[in-house]
Formats: sequence, C-alpha cells, structure tokens
Amino acid sequence: MNKTSFRILITALLAVWLAASARADRVELADGSVVNGKILSAEGGKLKVETAFAGTIEIAQDQVKTFATDEAVNVGLATGTNVLGKVAASGSGITVAGANGEQVAGTAQVAAVWRQGEDSPAVREAKAAAEKLKRRWAYEAAAAITGRTGGSEKFAGSVAFKATLAGPEDKLIFGGIINRAQENGNETANDWRAGVDYSAAIAGGKTVWYVRTDLGKDEIKAIDLRSNSAFGLGRKLVKNDNQDTEVRLGLGYVYETYTNGAANFSSAGLDVALINSSTLGWAKMNNVVIWTPSFKEFSNYRLVHETSFDLPVKGADFWKLRFGVINDFESEPAGGIEKLDTTYFSALILNWK
Repeated sequence: MNKTSFRILITALLAVWLAASARADRVELADGSVVNGKILSAEGGKLKVETAFAGTIEIAQDQVKTFATDEAVNVGLATGTNVLGKVAASGSGITVAGANGEQVAGTAQVAAVWRQGEDSPAVREAKAAAEKLKRRWAYEAAAAITGRTGGSEKFAGSVAFKATLAGPEDKLIFGGIINRAQENGNETANDWRAGVDYSAAIAGGKTVWYVRTDLGKDEIKAIDLRSNSAFGLGRKLVKNDNQDTEVRLGLGYVYETYTNGAANFSSAGLDVALINSSTLGWAKMNNVVIWTPSFKEFSNYRLVHETSFDLPVKGADFWKLRFGVINDFESEPAGGIEKLDTTYFSALILNWK
C-alpha cells in the first residue's frame, strides 16, 4: 500500500469515527465530565445509558447537568406534558424540538425518557398492574411407587393431580388422589379422593368466603362413599410473599355409606380449618388441619392433619420432591376400624403453568 492509499484509508476511518461520535447521545454531569453513548431511558431518578466502554450504566439524575440526543425521543415532564423530539443541551437544562415547537425544561423537571416505539413508564406500570390482576392456572402431577421382594413382598403406589386457578382476589382448586398398597398379599391401602375448593376475598380485604366439596372411597376403612361439603368464612392472618396463613369457620354436611353393614351416617356439622404455606429458604412447608364435628353427635368428629415439605430439584425447574405425613383421626369409626390412620409419603412432583 502506497502513502497516498494509506492516507485515504486513515482519513476514511477518521471520518467514520467522527460521524459515529457525532451521532452519539451526550450526557454532561454536574462535575463537568461527559458520557457519550445511547440514552436508553430515564425513570425513577436514574438515567440509563448504553456506552461502548462500560456497557449499560445508570447515572443518578440529580448528577446530570444536561443531555442531548441524536434522535427524537419521548420526554415526559413533571408537569404531565409528554414531548416527542430531538433533545439539545441548554445551559443547565434541555430543549426538546417537538412537532409543536420547542419545549425548554430543567433536568430536574424530566420525569421520564423513553425511546420511540417503546411504552412509557406509566404504560408499563399499568400493564404490570393489569398482569397481576389476571387469573393463572398452575398444575401439579405427582407419582410415588415403592416396593420390596425377597423375605417379604410389599408394594405401594399413588398418583395425584391438582389444578389451581388463582388471582389476587380468589382461588379455585381441583384435586384428586388414588392410593394402592399391598404387603405379603394383604391389601393395606385402597382408596381415592377428589374435591373442589373455591375461596374469594370480600371487598378486597383479609376476610374471605369459601365453599368446598369432596368425594372419596376407602376400602380398608369400609367406607363405600364419603361426601363432605362445607361453606363459610375465612380470615387471612398473614399474607405476604413468604407466608400465607388462613383460618376458616363454616357449616358442613357429611354423608357416608359403608361396606361392612354399618348404618349409613349423615349429619350437618361444623367445618373448622387452618391452612398455612411458608417459604423456608429454598424449601416450602405446607400445613392443613381440618376438624369436622357433627351436630347429631358432637363427640363424633373427624380430625385430619397434613404437613409436607416441597424441595426443588436442582437444575430442573418443573420438578420437585415432596415429603410429608398425614394423620386421619375418626372418633367413632364404623365397624371397629382403627381410629387413627397415619401415612408417611414421598413423591416426585411435576409442576407447570
């Protein structure tokens, strides 16, 4: 390459660099320093600038003396006025060349800046608020199988499913579970259960009303059909990102038929419950206690307690492990069945939305 060609190349590169520099947005700080780059936005007292030397940086707006852009941007002022135009530095403020003339303002009066084609901070905030109000479905499918052969034969398996439609003011839950187990040829578990639970806040407060119903069958307890329905009021004792605790008090109706010849049982009664979920670091604990005494015989009641822990599977966003215990106590079971039934369980959960 001769000297003439080299000079032409250097001149061309210099011209490109100058053109690029000339097109960069410019931010002048109160201490006299200057930042060149692309102004992405201004919001919440922060000016966000994309630079070639440090990537995207944020500058406290009270440290900005003035700024200028090489393209038209949207500028929202504290007065509520929004102007679309190219921004030029103007003393200790800015001048925006809009379609209806120039708008002069101090940098302290600039409430927001956003690029063309993007939503303003107010619109983004409104969309985010609307998004929070939407109901969303969440699903869980669980499976657990254990077995043993050799000196003794043992098998236990269960499958469960839950679908939840939740919004900020209400929640609808569908759920069901099937359990089967045998040990040395003897059936030790053969039951199923399915139910629906709906609750909604009253006037957006901590008080809720609820209605629930479930059906079930348990061959081991000689229950051919159990129906349990209830409605009432609940109160949110705690409701935040880490904990949700609710107490319920309502009226219920229980109907049971049996396979061992015992007389059918039906009665209205109370429905009392405590429902809690707590996030403990990387795990989640769930607790449910339900007490349902009957009005026909107040000493005839059922008390169900369940505590479980959900542990996420590392590297698998859709999977988690669940460990827990269920205590099911009936004060007057039909046909001499044991009053207390305790189940320890572990399951692999697939969850998705």
